[in-house]
Amino acid sequence: METWMITGTTGFLGPRVEAALREKGEVKVLPMTRRELDFTDEEQVKRVLGSFRPDVLVHAAAISDTGACERDPEGSWKVNVTGVEYLAKACRENGTKLIFASSDQVYTGSKIRTPHKETEILKPANVYGREKLEAEEVIAALCPDGISLRLTWMYDLPGKLPVKPNFITNIRNAMDKGELLLFSENDFRGLTDGRTVAERITRLGKIPGGVYNFGSPNRVDFYETARKTVEALGGDPEKIVGKQENGAFRNLAFSTEKLEAAGISFPDTLEGICNCLR
Repeated sequence: METWMITGTTGFLGPRVEAALREKGEVKVLPMTRRELDFTDEEQVKRVLGSFRPDVLVHAAAISDTGACERDPEGSWKVNVTGVEYLAKACRENGTKLIFASSDQVYTGSKIRTPHKETEILKPANVYGREKLEAEEVIAALCPDGISLRLTWMYDLPGKLPVKPNFITNIRNAMDKGELLLFSENDFRGLTDGRTVAERITRLGKIPGGVYNFGSPNRVDFYETARKTVEALGGDPEKIVGKQENGAFRNLAFSTEKLEAAGISFPDTLEGICNCLR
């Protein structure tokens, strides 16, 4: 039986990966808290991975607050890059396959208007995106069979697992309060159900290493996405969704062709939202 170790188990994605693995019941699951595996401590990383020798490590922990990364780039670099380097080295030494949660934020600053592909030359516009891109490059250099997943903004509904404010909860709260939310027709990005992301991660143990766009594609802008989401929630989009005029162009939407060629696919963003709300 394979052993899968997971970091970030007090965050959003980690608990969902743990739940998805336990539901499958085919592997031994080792959820690690920061105290059990402080991945910014190189000696502890060597000791823990050397002791457990997991077959797969899903590294879902990070400082993902983009504002926090801007305010303390040195501190976030230690977590988002240096810690990844320590884990990658230990994975290489122990024959562990590393699955790393990267982000679509690596595409910030791009002027490309078509869905992004993994082969683009990138210059992220924010600290978080630059850190994630650097971590991807560290993994590629240290463990070529490692997998970096460029994730979209994720969502889920309140339930047994931790939920932080997300696209659906923000819209639902606005509907409850009768507030107007503004969205731009110049903003493009995918949104993905966190549970679907977690389930797809459980299928990654055998696919080739590299970088993958990992989440739901989205063919429409954020304004239209918000209107359709309000409709799916049974509300009137005219009362909840306003148009942000002259919004700056941003395209984080990506192509999933490479992932699909490896045998894994996601529903389109709007289809995924409707599935979540059923």
